[in-house]
Amino acid sequence: MRILFCKWGFANEGIIENTLRDMGHFVRVFRMDELPQDGIEAEVNCLVHAASDFHAEIFFTIDYFTNMAMAAKKIGILYYSWLFHLPQWNLYSYQAQSPFNRIFVFDKMLLKDLRQHNINTAQYLSLPADKQILENALRGAATKRYKFQGEVSYVGDVFSKSSTRILPSAKEDERFPKLVELIKEKRFSYGNETLYRGVDEDMVDFLAKETDNDKGNFFFAERKDIIVQSVLARKITAEERKLACRMLARKFDFKLYSDSNMERYPEVNNLGAIDPLKDAPLVYNQSKVNVYVTPRCIRSGIPERVLEIIACQGFVITNYQEDLAAEFEEDKEIVMYRSLEELLEKTEYYLQHDSERTEIIRAGYEKVIREYNYATKLRKMLDAKSGSNFGF
Repeated sequence: MRILFCKWGFANEGIIENTLRDMGHFVRVFRMDELPQDGIEAEVNCLVHAASDFHAEIFFTIDYFTNMAMAAKKIGILYYSWLFHLPQWNLYSYQAQSPFNRIFVFDKMLLKDLRQHNINTAQYLSLPADKQILENALRGAATKRYKFQGEVSYVGDVFSKSSTRILPSAKEDERFPKLVELIKEKRFSYGNETLYRGVDEDMVDFLAKETDNDKGNFFFAERKDIIVQSVLARKITAEERKLACRMLARKFDFKLYSDSNMERYPEVNNLGAIDPLKDAPLVYNQSKVNVYVTPRCIRSGIPERVLEIIACQGFVITNYQEDLAAEFEEDKEIVMYRSLEELLEKTEYYLQHDSERTEIIRAGYEKVIREYNYATKLRKMLDAKSGSNFGF
């Protein structure tokens, strides 16, 4: 198959490109930063020209782009988009309904939403993991292989400025205390109904002040959904991660690897950000317990980070996710928590039970390498090329 792979700079693009070539496909790379800056029509025409010049059979991108969908429709070839990040509100568009699309989403709750908007070009496909990331990190790392040994580790952002931003006038607003209580209520409580419970239009108006809320002309997503999943979910995630790190640090030998400013929490041993490709796999592999708190905008899906930790032969405790529970056997292939108390209890338990921890690592690793590798996922994706009932 002749694939025009349109790259925008995501780290995993190289792995996907190489896997597609190894599978026997002809791949030409088009860099999206080379698109003209003269508007959407010029972008579409440029993509059409690039595809025609290569005699491409499909466009391929990580994440979904409306200009790609428009170009695919114009030239009459298929557009494959593989979602790695959420939320993506440009999915809620008329362009997403195009029959030339093949949209692969890793969150079944999102898939349900898209189907309700007659986007029948979407299909569920969980994210991949690659054991090569650990092998690459280990090459030439003999001097630092054991540098990252530890009991309990967390790698990644705890919070960002956007997740904690409060307008100067917000704290004076009578709705601010309600927001604080709402976030406290939703921390470590899972399910789509939990995310939305208690969020009335007045609270949506209050939270909307922290986003431009510009949906564009083609979005038909509900305003409340945008605010809840883009703004409130981000704030809940930040509070969950801060609290989890603080409680873990008080009870265990805990190491945080993050560029988040944790100066307000001196009990947390923050060693700073590390290279996600050269160092993070070593942390996953050398820590007795890795903890991961899923962004709340991922409502049911399996986060890529969880799969990466397992692919690095690491032990991970993560929060309950519906899709994760459906695909992995709990306490045999994966360990999940449903409350902060359960996170602390399970962390302590598995630190004290090496043989059980080792067995879960082995079982999880074998499953991920067998069923979640890039070649397996891409083969499933490309096998869905034809068929009028795609997505059903």
